[in-house]
Amino acid sequence: MRHRVLNGQHIVITDDMTGKMVGMNSLNTSAECNPFCTKMRATKGYICQSCYSKSTERRWKYSQAAWANNFDVLSSRVLADQEIPIINSAIFRFQAHGDLVNRTHYINLVRFAEANQQTTFALWTKHMDVVNNGGLVKVKNLINIYSTPVLNDLHPIRPKGFSKVFTVYSRPFTREHKSVKVNCAASCLECQKCYQHNGITRINEHIKQTGK
Repeated sequence: MRHRVLNGQHIVITDDMTGKMVGMNSLNTSAECNPFCTKMRATKGYICQSCYSKSTERRWKYSQAAWANNFDVLSSRVLADQEIPIINSAIFRFQAHGDLVNRTHYINLVRFAEANQQTTFALWTKHMDVVNNGGLVKVKNLINIYSTPVLNDLHPIRPKGFSKVFTVYSRPFTREHKSVKVNCAASCLECQKCYQHNGITRINEHIKQTGK
């Protein structure tokens, strides 16, 4: 997994993701540093108990350092205009690892999108307190996706203003509940349904085999 600092600023972009996100660029923060993530991992029945980001950070120490750096930079102050890097990709993911830290972090991600109209961004979050504390910011090239915290949520609710709701299911659950259709593909770069205003409001994924 490669990382690079953009425009000479202290913001680290992950530009060679693994798994279904091969070929994608993303901006991530440390799940280990985030108190919200810690609380979610300790909650029974939440998908966060099988946190892939935590295991990734522990396996790849450079990723841990890079994402901890982003955690500090993005959550501590609103970045100046000249600190917002230019993103040279058609689609880009916010928070493939980690979650929103606070309102400052959220505003910085919104500013990334506003400064890069050539790119479509998608933001995954479970941290609704951050969004509700000031409201959802609508930017035409930013797709807000609510990531359901509960594993096997049969009737996930899409919060007002969010384009999509993303839910994770176990294979035994989907075998029992035929109404749940898994439509998360093996490759984000090829699929891109999360990065389009396409009328698809529910994205369903099977839990990673390495999870519980």
